[in-house]
Amino acid sequence: MREPSFAMADAPRLVLVDKMTEIPFPVSLKRRSEVGSTAPSSMRWLVRGIAALALVTAASWLGYALAFQRGLGHLHVAAQQRLAVEAARLDGYLSRFEYLPSLLETSPSVFKLLGDPADPPLQQSVSMYLKSINLLAGADNLYVLSVSGEALAAADFDDAGTPVGRNLSYRPYVSEALARGRGAFFGVGITSARAGYYLSYALKEGGATKGIAIVKINLDSFERGWRDLPGDALLLDERGVTILASREAWRYRPIAALSREILDDIARSKPYADYNLTPLDWTVVARSEGGAARVATGNGTAYTISELPINRGLWKLVLLDDEAPIRQTALMIGTLSGLASVVGLLALGLVVQRRREMRQRLANQAALQAAHDMLETRVQERTAELRAAQDELVHAGKLAALGQMSAGIVHELNQPLAALQTAADNAVLLVDRGSIADARGNLTRIGELVRRLGRLTGQLRVFAYKSSSPLGAISVEQAVSETLKIFAARIKESGVSVATNIEADLNVVADQTRLEQLLCNIVANALDAVEGVERKSIVIRATREEGHAARCRIAISNSGPSIAPDVLRRMFEPFVTTKPAGKGLGLGLMLSNHIARSFGGALHGRNLPDGAEFVVILPLAEMTEAASHGR
Repeated sequence: MREPSFAMADAPRLVLVDKMTEIPFPVSLKRRSEVGSTAPSSMRWLVRGIAALALVTAASWLGYALAFQRGLGHLHVAAQQRLAVEAARLDGYLSRFEYLPSLLETSPSVFKLLGDPADPPLQQSVSMYLKSINLLAGADNLYVLSVSGEALAAADFDDAGTPVGRNLSYRPYVSEALARGRGAFFGVGITSARAGYYLSYALKEGGATKGIAIVKINLDSFERGWRDLPGDALLLDERGVTILASREAWRYRPIAALSREILDDIARSKPYADYNLTPLDWTVVARSEGGAARVATGNGTAYTISELPINRGLWKLVLLDDEAPIRQTALMIGTLSGLASVVGLLALGLVVQRRREMRQRLANQAALQAAHDMLETRVQERTAELRAAQDELVHAGKLAALGQMSAGIVHELNQPLAALQTAADNAVLLVDRGSIADARGNLTRIGELVRRLGRLTGQLRVFAYKSSSPLGAISVEQAVSETLKIFAARIKESGVSVATNIEADLNVVADQTRLEQLLCNIVANALDAVEGVERKSIVIRATREEGHAARCRIAISNSGPSIAPDVLRRMFEPFVTTKPAGKGLGLGLMLSNHIARSFGGALHGRNLPDGAEFVVILPLAEMTEAASHGR
């Protein structure tokens, strides 16, 4: 048996000698060799042992450091995705209520209360109106203040913690609304002791501020939802104070000590009630360029935090993930790295004689690779789930917007579509009878209705935005004629008597499509009103009114029942209707009023001894202008 030969020129390498295969030398030679090499051999083994220990230590540290940094990176990516989803949800929830205070500017009863705040029945009526709107909107509260800050009416007027009767002028949202038209403020309610986000809006009439409308939004549902998320979450306001948190002990505590100026402002506006605002005992350990930071709390817990500005940059949403699981995984990988280095060192010396150990080492490496691949797969699956959830939220928002838009489209296009259907059916009958000339007239009418539908789709946002179409001189007689053509089939089927009395050459300053839209809404309501009466008649009169400014008066009266007094007072407010569910949205008269005002005119309604009447007042146009804008 030959002794294995090991080259020493490639030092430092760990060389192991198998004593079981050593060839016996003569005793004298062997003893002489052992005596001469004892000291150098011991030194070499000491150096090799120290090198092996250093290599194992370096491998363990490197494995731990890489695994820890990689784990932090994956944790930050997942946190950013959760952060984006939660920020989108919170921003979307806040934006739902931005329109609500401005909606009160369309209510005459609110301005009447602002003009006569000492009228208890009027206070009760407006409070009931606010309560009905708030039930539909889903806000925490909705109330109206005078310009001096006194609460005049509120949706929770019948609750013990209602703000009615209290002066809230010290709240910042009051001064902001008076100065800039809008305001926002987060705080704990003085009367209700419930925290919420307040949005204020200055109610103006004739350019002057008459009062302030405030909506209060409750955010407790987000705080409860965060408790089910992985990690912890908190929301910081513009002062760096925690206003929402997944842990009760973190709420109303600033990240850092507040300055004297901020404390004085807090004492004036009282946003946090009686909380003592003790700073959180957090210490920033490190901060990376990617936006993540690591902090240590007073009890020794280490967190990786990710943050994202929301609410137009006023607030900051922060997610905190505990580093303990990542550190444990990194320690395990570091230990495995050290063991792998030991295995590698042993395998390097026994590469020839220990093939079995070599296969075992390869199996260990394969197991490590499998664990690494499994970890990668789990992270990718979790990332895909988070993206799918985000896509579902975006899809739900699109469906909600589509539902709101479809309601407006149904309301505005229903009447032209009905007339289009009738004209098409008549055209088929006329063709079958051979009346080609009459059929051609019907087809021409169908083309006009299609063009009208195209114009209407451009006017669907007339209530939310001011139209950019220029106003011109429009013939009242032609507008009334076009309107009656749309309802010709319905008038004939219902047996309604329609009489018109329009002065010759009567022209108003308006837009053709929107004027017909206004008249269609009023005539449609008149047809609905006379459905259940014996004498069905509608009279349309248009005359000039002379005065300090020449105006046109278009009166549309019907023989239907009288309008109830409570409906008559609020008939130009949104969602006020006497029609059964599914037949009316309560938006027609409100839209018509808006159109009349956009022309510089007005719309009024009243009861007659034998029915009801709606009067449209519009400015007259000059004859020359009418000739240049005629259709």
